[in-house]
Amino acid sequence: MPVWYHSIGLNALAKTIEVVRLNGKELAGTNARELRQSAWRLAKESGFLRQRFKNKDTGWEIYVNRKSLEHGFANQGLVNILLVPGLPELLHCSVLYQSEAHIPPIPQVRAVHKFVGALELTGKLHRVKFTVKELFDGKKLYDHQAVVVQENEADGNSPGTRLREEKLVTRPASASQINVAELFGDVNHDQRFIRCQIEEPGPGWEQDPDVLDTWFSSWLWPFATMGWPEQTPTLKAFYPTHDLVTAPEIIFFWVARMIMAGFEYMGELPFRNVYFTGIVRDKQGRKMSKSLGNSPDPLDLIAKYGADAIRFGTMRSAPLGQDVLFDEKDVELGRNFCNKLWNACRFRQMQGSAPVPGAAADAPPTTIEIQGEIDPRLLTSDDKWILLKLNDAIREITTSLAEYNFSAAVQSLYRFFWSEYCDWYVEASKAVFFGTDDKRKANTVAVIDFVLSHTLRMFHPFLPFITEELWHGMGYAEDMPEHQGGKTIMTAPWPKPFDNDFRDHYSLDDCYLEFANQKYEVVTQGRNLRRIGNIQAGKKVKFVLKPNREMLPHDCEVIKILLNAEALEITPDFASKKGTPTAHTPMGELFLPLEGLVDVEAEKVRLTKQRDEYQAEITKVEQKLANPNFTQKVPPQVLAEHQQRLTDWQAKLAHVIEALKAFES
Repeated sequence: MPVWYHSIGLNALAKTIEVVRLNGKELAGTNARELRQSAWRLAKESGFLRQRFKNKDTGWEIYVNRKSLEHGFANQGLVNILLVPGLPELLHCSVLYQSEAHIPPIPQVRAVHKFVGALELTGKLHRVKFTVKELFDGKKLYDHQAVVVQENEADGNSPGTRLREEKLVTRPASASQINVAELFGDVNHDQRFIRCQIEEPGPGWEQDPDVLDTWFSSWLWPFATMGWPEQTPTLKAFYPTHDLVTAPEIIFFWVARMIMAGFEYMGELPFRNVYFTGIVRDKQGRKMSKSLGNSPDPLDLIAKYGADAIRFGTMRSAPLGQDVLFDEKDVELGRNFCNKLWNACRFRQMQGSAPVPGAAADAPPTTIEIQGEIDPRLLTSDDKWILLKLNDAIREITTSLAEYNFSAAVQSLYRFFWSEYCDWYVEASKAVFFGTDDKRKANTVAVIDFVLSHTLRMFHPFLPFITEELWHGMGYAEDMPEHQGGKTIMTAPWPKPFDNDFRDHYSLDDCYLEFANQKYEVVTQGRNLRRIGNIQAGKKVKFVLKPNREMLPHDCEVIKILLNAEALEITPDFASKKGTPTAHTPMGELFLPLEGLVDVEAEKVRLTKQRDEYQAEITKVEQKLANPNFTQKVPPQVLAEHQQRLTDWQAKLAHVIEALKAFES
């Protein structure tokens, strides 16, 4: 943006002027009327109404007439009258600081000139602005002067100083002379002297020839940070790069200029793809600002949750091509996920070598022995299931990143690691670790290492700090080449989907996905039977499975562990008693005998009462929603709350009815 300076004004600011001194007693009178009359007498007797006063700064002769003096008297404030005795000297000593055309134009006036003078009156230094009109015949006519006034505020509160076009400034007098710049205060922001705009302000303005480009050094960022102009190994390895992530408002200031600099100094593009992020707003969709108080301090959030938590939680809630609605609950979710990742690695550590002697109980995972190759002969159906799920996750996440759909990538990672790996596989692996087959235990640890090493690499773009720590702490960097993950996880190869040779070697057929899903469906149905029977999840109970196929002991043990059951009996000819909660699963009928656990009749009474209560609540909400006087008058938020309430009550009622049917069957 061009900067313009007013040449006359800047010259004036560098000058020194005489301070005209008056004691305020030169005129006789006790009020404005008497003082004005005294000023008229003085002007007539002195004869300066028809005189010409030579201005020392310009050499011009300035005329004063009755009309211009009346114009000056019309301004509010006694100082406009009290300065009359010093008017000739003020006109002589004042400095020209601005010249412009008359607005609106009038035929007889060529230009309007503004002068500034210094007046000490009753011990106070005043800045006085004079207006001089230049007529077309060359005559310079004093028009009026202007000063500041004291007046009550509009609401009647205590008086406050009001500037009238910045016509007067007061401060204690200090010397017989004063620099003009001191009379104007902050001239760097005064549009009479300096302006920042595209168009030329008018005659007398000069453009600053210097150009300050604050983005200039940023042009060089893609290569200057890596040792340029020397051809360092880092520069050779990372220039050009592939992607740039930035905001759309700096395309011209930064992105385009980096491309120009790349061509100019390196001979090729610095990057091929540019991803533009959305704006981070508050959860109400407003832009963040200090005035609204809706902008959290990132350092406070980092201290509370950690940097990775902010990064992961925000990316998880950042839809492609849209602004991000920031909610601290998302950051809290990110922290919880970091804890989940850390604890999953601790679980792996517990299955490996002994802890380092003297290590604190809460110390980060230490370097542990990495198991050898996975033995395909010892793989369980759960091992094959998690490897197939890992393959799906690699494919989904790689595709999402290639499409810059970071939110989808994070969602896929979250689902795979939390729901599939932690909730199902880690729990299922306990069937092996609680057993006595050491070879199978070692093989399961090898599967865990394989899955975790791949998962940490996929997590690294979203959780850089914790994954770097775990990568080394878990020992995954030990056998990697230095530039392929041995020094940092950043350079570790990105996981690739399994090829056919890998799948064939480990017998990773999709049928294992279906089998494991059926097995986990048995567990889901069993947990639902607990809810129907109103039995706490932590209470040890016995389940009975009437299978529709041959069941391997390992799979039965997995189901038992996942159900947190005291026992899982496999009884092909099981005959259940009336009122026994039953579920039809892909692997057969699952029963939860209630003997010694629940009083069936009392439970039926409780559920019947609960059913009636829920139905009554549903009826009340339905009546409200059926009333136009309610639905058309309440705010949308209230209406949405009632609709959600109806949905919640209906879900509770369906659950109770299902439980009643189970007891009555």
